[in-house]
Amino acid sequence: MKADRLRRFIDLHAWAGMVSGLLLFVAFFAGAINVFHHELHHWQDRPAENATVLDADTFLERLTERFPQAAERLYFQPGNDPAAMWKQDGEWQTARVSHFGGDDGYLSRPGSELADFINELHYQLAIPGGAGLLNIGMILMGLVAALYGVALFSGLVIHWPKLGRELLALKHQGNLRRYWKNLHNLIGVVSLPFHLIMAITGAAMGLFTVVALLLGALVFGPQLQEVISKKTDVWPAMTTSGEPVTMALMADYLSAAEHEVPGLQVAWVEVRGFGDSDGWLDVAGTVPGYLGHHAHVVLDPTLKPLRVISPAQRDLNNASLSVVYALHFGDYGGLAVKLMYFLLGLLGCLLFVSGNILWCERRSDRAGPSRASALLLRLTLGVCVGVVAGVAVSFWVSKLGLYSPWADQVVWLERLVFWLVLVPLAGWSLRASPLRFCGQGLRVLPWLYLLIPVLSLVLDGARAWRDPDVLLINGVMLSLAGLLWLVRKHFRRRVRLAEPHPLWVGRVSDGHPIHKADAELES
Repeated sequence: MKADRLRRFIDLHAWAGMVSGLLLFVAFFAGAINVFHHELHHWQDRPAENATVLDADTFLERLTERFPQAAERLYFQPGNDPAAMWKQDGEWQTARVSHFGGDDGYLSRPGSELADFINELHYQLAIPGGAGLLNIGMILMGLVAALYGVALFSGLVIHWPKLGRELLALKHQGNLRRYWKNLHNLIGVVSLPFHLIMAITGAAMGLFTVVALLLGALVFGPQLQEVISKKTDVWPAMTTSGEPVTMALMADYLSAAEHEVPGLQVAWVEVRGFGDSDGWLDVAGTVPGYLGHHAHVVLDPTLKPLRVISPAQRDLNNASLSVVYALHFGDYGGLAVKLMYFLLGLLGCLLFVSGNILWCERRSDRAGPSRASALLLRLTLGVCVGVVAGVAVSFWVSKLGLYSPWADQVVWLERLVFWLVLVPLAGWSLRASPLRFCGQGLRVLPWLYLLIPVLSLVLDGARAWRDPDVLLINGVMLSLAGLLWLVRKHFRRRVRLAEPHPLWVGRVSDGHPIHKADAELES
């Protein structure tokens, strides 16, 4: 490849990485935890005490009697403590079987939405407001994922001729800058398939509504929305007939779905028109052994099958959507694949941080210290430390809040504290010496995550190690604490063995860093 063309690819790779790197760090760190979304839902709940135990059918009857809007559309989740979710006056509400235990038949219990917050942080940066076509955060992350794909492609073009040499070049050889550059390249090459999957599926899901709007406006016209609904909805939305019908037992609906799709593991049941003759139920779940493992069995109230979507019986649209979702969320191969996605997600975080730092140092070496390089370095450190610390404190509030007098405010407090941690830390990083800021941050972060399973053990008691889901989340938090300690160890080693780069010390003044350390990092 000619030198000028290679230079253009290097510049494209650098700027695409710079623009998307910080946002991708947030998405990847939250996404690594969100791999265990189902387990986190169980971890965040406070066990019910002295609650009346109801069967699923009595639960749904009482729920729809107390909240008539739930009868129009609700999602039922089976399990040890079955739950239902529905829209009440435009807001999603959740109730569990254990909520029905008071004198009036319903005992409102405060709950946490930590799992949903981590999910929102992953796919829309927890940007408040917006839904559906107006979800600005999701559209933004779709654009970032597309830019991320450009950075991957240009990086592959740059490193392809020397791919073999860089895979075997991870040695100190007295040059720590070269070591960290080789480590960055090694992570990028080894995890390239994973990053390609994230870029393609992230862009596909994030920009789906944008592409649909453009196609509707420029090519197909208003009928496109009808076509999209027809292809993506499992069954047409119902119109209430007003004619009541006696619902079958929920166990019968689940049995009928499993008869249509042998091996189906039910995850949830969407109920449209509970108790209405024109209603229907979508029994949704997974069929192990397939990449596109999602399945749906639509039944009418009398148990008659209306539609079956399964790995062995579906159209190209549903097959491709199932594969996209499975590849993105890593839920197709059990715990082993989830743990692999968790580790690859954290390696992705290291990739983005090291890429920004290496670019800042290299630009400073070539063009001299500049305000832009110093600002980007500080912002990178501030956002990364702030996000990691903010997520940990949200876990604290989720667990402590339900046992405090402010239990009713936990849902918004666990979101608020994230921003109260992130914003001040990002602001502090712009004024402090990066060397001191990073050293102090890495000293504290492992303890923040080590405290999470300790809180679970103290507050949840035996449930902390007897419930498999709670035990798994506590183990994930312990592993995060260990990995952060490992990062701190390597950071201290670099400080001991190499003179700090001028960008890492002093302050920014008149666009140039002062080449003077303001204090020793730590003994």
